[in-house]
Amino acid sequence: QAACDVMPLKDLFSRKKDKVPAAAGAPPPAKSAGADPITALFEQYKEPDEDRIGPEGIMQLCSDMNVDPSDVKVLIMAWQFDAEQQGYFSRGEWKKGLATLRADSPPVMLARLDVLDKQLRDSTKSSAYRDFYRFAFRFSRTPGQKALEIDTVKALLPIVLPAAHPHVSRLTAFLEASPGVRGFTEDQWNSFLIFSHEIAEDFSNFDPEGAWPSVLDDFVTWCKQ
Repeated sequence: QAACDVMPLKDLFSRKKDKVPAAAGAPPPAKSAGADPITALFEQYKEPDEDRIGPEGIMQLCSDMNVDPSDVKVLIMAWQFDAEQQGYFSRGEWKKGLATLRADSPPVMLARLDVLDKQLRDSTKSSAYRDFYRFAFRFSRTPGQKALEIDTVKALLPIVLPAAHPHVSRLTAFLEASPGVRGFTEDQWNSFLIFSHEIAEDFSNFDPEGAWPSVLDDFVTWCKQ
């Protein structure tokens, strides 16, 4: 697979098309008269020639929320929108997502995303967090691929899981030192979340005969060396 097919996490929402940039200081598109705020925002951020918000619109939205495109809040937003394609929000996803967030402006969106971010990080065993964690895998895959590239796994795990979450830093170090591990399947990704909750940091309760994916067996062996 060509290197150009691998999409770093920070680029999930920043693919740009080749087009003439807007003039500096140009005003945003006029809002439709009588449109509800959610529709008006969609019209403001959408592609000029398509009925969807694209990379440029999402980058502008991030700027308006004062959020870096690589911030986990942008991934949480995509999860709330149930977005299907990296770098794009359809009209339906936008309207449903903002209704779910109960937001109709960038500042309110940011406030709602801040709350969700804290709730998810405070309860990584909750069903909501599991749903978000699984969404992060599916959303971050290169289109058409079943596995997640290892560079993306290494970038994604420390963002979707709290900084001090068990095993994360050592797993990323293991992956860095293991060029033979070329991808993470969805089963391996989901199993790591369970592993991180159930297995002690000294691996004292790890059963090598257990039903863990082999990559996690190899990870434990590597850590014990």
